[in-house]
Amino acid sequence: FSPSELLASSLASCTLITLRMYINRKQWEVTEINIKVDFERDLDQKVSLFTRKIEIIGEVDDKQRQRLETIANSCPIHKTLTNSIEIKTTLI
Repeated sequence: FSPSELLASSLASCTLITLRMYINRKQWEVTEINIKVDFERDLDQKVSLFTRKIEIIGEVDDKQRQRLETIANSCPIHKTLTNSIEIKTTLI
């Protein structure tokens, strides 16, 4: 994997784990969750774009789907990537 692919896969796996824990706790009838994350960088504009597509297979209604989208946006990696990021480097 390239570093960009690892970053995108971190978002996908964190989203999956967070959704699965929530779905299990609620005991909803979801048989499968598929997540695809694409990552693009525009170096001129200094913008990074993650496009995340989530497919939920099972017995969930529109209200539950809306809740799952909120939960997906609450996973720790999503929060990290959408907040300010500061990197401190020390060469030793």
